[in-house]
Amino acid sequence: MPRCTHPLALATLALATTAQAQPAPAPSVTLYGVLDLAVYQKQLAGEARNRQVISGGMTTSYWGLRGSEELGGGLRALFDISGFLRADTGETGRSGADSFWGRMAWVGLQDASLGTLRAGRQTSAAFINTIRYNPFGDSASFSPTFLHVYLASATQPTMTGSGASDSAWNNVVSYTTPGWGGFAATLALAPSEAGPAGRRAALSGAYTAGPFSAGLALEKIDRMALSFSKPPAVLPMSERRSVNAGASYDLGPATLYGQFVRTRLDNASTRITLQTTQLGAAVPVGDGRVLASWARTSQEQTALADTTRQTVALGYDHFLSKRTDLYAVLLADRLTGRDSGTGLALGMRHRF
Repeated sequence: MPRCTHPLALATLALATTAQAQPAPAPSVTLYGVLDLAVYQKQLAGEARNRQVISGGMTTSYWGLRGSEELGGGLRALFDISGFLRADTGETGRSGADSFWGRMAWVGLQDASLGTLRAGRQTSAAFINTIRYNPFGDSASFSPTFLHVYLASATQPTMTGSGASDSAWNNVVSYTTPGWGGFAATLALAPSEAGPAGRRAALSGAYTAGPFSAGLALEKIDRMALSFSKPPAVLPMSERRSVNAGASYDLGPATLYGQFVRTRLDNASTRITLQTTQLGAAVPVGDGRVLASWARTSQEQTALADTTRQTVALGYDHFLSKRTDLYAVLLADRLTGRDSGTGLALGMRHRF
């Protein structure tokens, strides 16, 4: 067979050989997480004083893996799996009730011009809005909004129902639009699958322009089995409606925050309405920030007297680097008919 010696043919053959030899772009995978430990003298309203070493002062400790793969034509495959951990004991989860990947576990497709489609366990719209518009962010220990909206106990019965549905929802299919002039929206749906979590739907949107940001999240859950603690009874609630609105503005010397959350819970004979208002500020000082937040929740319930809870948090978050900070927080908590409580915490947070 005659050899090919034409320069153009040789160049074409070399390019083809090189292209075949080039490996496909490798998927990108990142290990990430937060370790947060604090010494906390804790006393919420109506509770006994307790000295603890806690995992998750400013941020609940967690770790995870996330990644993406370029599929061509502007399309990317995405995934994110992460789980909580208790750094004070080395155990997984926030408690023994959490699954291993309880923080989130989803896979999706993203196109810059079409948006993002995800399926799996995903952070709820109301939770994102809650942590975005208060100076303490996702602090389950110190953020007054978080304490009122997502955490409750037998002695803290002003639960809005958000805690029962958790910070993330299972079995969700969601769609997020691409950004349009600083605005993006998300629609999320989850079937009941004949389970107690109920059928869920959420619509949310956020707008950011320079120093200003605002967000709104609407959630609806029905066919659920929520046990609402309101002494002297524990009530089974089957429907939940929630409106969560927030805004922030960066003035330069300080960033101001505001939130309003209204939740309605229903069953065949009882309606419970809760309204939470939060005002806060973050002020840069030295190599850190002074954080201040106040929240008030009022609760109305069929045939029972109204109750009110107010919580104030004041802290300083000092950054040793972009990934490591030290913090100190004071907390005061008041609830109708209960003794007032106070708290003091010193902690360290490291991101990786």
